[in-house]
Amino acid sequence: MTPDRVTYLIMSVLTRPKIEVAKRKLTLLMLAGIFFGMVFSPPFLSVGLIGLVVLGLLDPLEGWNPRLRKRFGAFTRSYAFWGMTGLYLLLLFGVWQTEDWGYYLERLRIKVPLLALPLLWPGLPEFSGRERGWIFGGFVVFILGVLAVVLGNYALHFAEINDLISRGQSVPVPRNHIRFSLLVALATLLAVGACRIRAFGWGRGWLVIAGLLFVGQHFLAVRSGLVGAYGGLGVLVLALARERGSWWPAVAGLIGLALLPVVAYVTVPSFRTKIQYARYELLHRNPAEDTVEYSDEGRLTSLRIGLDVWRDHPVLGVGPGNLRREMDERYAVALPGAGGKRPHNQFVSALAGSGLLGGIVTLACFGLLALAGMKLRLPVYLAVWTVFFLSCLVENTLESSAGVSMFCVFLLLSLTFETLFSRKMTGVVSP
Repeated sequence: MTPDRVTYLIMSVLTRPKIEVAKRKLTLLMLAGIFFGMVFSPPFLSVGLIGLVVLGLLDPLEGWNPRLRKRFGAFTRSYAFWGMTGLYLLLLFGVWQTEDWGYYLERLRIKVPLLALPLLWPGLPEFSGRERGWIFGGFVVFILGVLAVVLGNYALHFAEINDLISRGQSVPVPRNHIRFSLLVALATLLAVGACRIRAFGWGRGWLVIAGLLFVGQHFLAVRSGLVGAYGGLGVLVLALARERGSWWPAVAGLIGLALLPVVAYVTVPSFRTKIQYARYELLHRNPAEDTVEYSDEGRLTSLRIGLDVWRDHPVLGVGPGNLRREMDERYAVALPGAGGKRPHNQFVSALAGSGLLGGIVTLACFGLLALAGMKLRLPVYLAVWTVFFLSCLVENTLESSAGVSMFCVFLLLSLTFETLFSRKMTGVVSP
């Protein structure tokens, strides 16, 4: 067979309609791998992210993705684009301060989705309403299934797990309890979004699933997830009320959310045990005995030391690449023999690493991301943003590869939940 014949056969197969169908299917597959990897397997997460980058960047017929070329300019003028990439540019700005190059290069690698995904996201295929249902409905059902297994294990080992919680441990979950609780919070909100687009034709059944996920969150008794879920639902209730022009349902919903913790304290053993443990540690335990083994006092210690670093380097910080070394040295003085921790607050980490400038830029980036949702009036997106904002107040969410990936993927997915880079997307443009 001649080379010309081979080329002809290949080109007859690689038609534009077939390529677009294949891209949509591959994108769905990559997203499924990302969802699975967030819960169970970092390699799946990495492969999924790399796959999205390739699909957004390249095209088998034209080399560079024509969809990306067409939409890149509009998206780079958006609040969402600069909100994400600004966080990575802040890290790049700290290169001149760097002395601990190993840690700095690790930060660059971990946070690269903040730059790569916003740049290449406009090149991903558009999805039909049915395919959107597969994405969000599939994620919600997947998390519900994993949560059911986790709670089943809790029921089988009730006494042992409750004893773990009373000593500051967590209900056993796949890999990381904080990450999993945040995924449950996100699934709760996206279940409401799935209801709005009638995913799988289940209609209001998604609201039942959202309720089950929210109830399950109380059995997990992870404070980061609970705060995110309550905050996200509160914002979602207000945003939906604004969308519909009716505020009384919002008032009733907010009152219900305020009362639910009391009901959970009375009825959910793990939730009650966690509250009792937190009260003991914060109010009764001797702070002089503080070690990093205690979840609450250890977090507060990390915040105090992080703020001390900022006070000593107020304008530009110690350098984002030097933060680990600086914290380790201060921990060695404050708590000899204990391993150092980074501040358990993304904004305190920004202050300590990049000074007041870094703190302002980080807050501005989160503000831009919020403005993107307010401009388009996307209730689900604003609720998802709230989960991550509250998480960053109590965790270093953007200092792990899984945290950064969750942040980028779910904000970008929920931003395009109703718009999907349609003509309405051009409304998210800075004045």
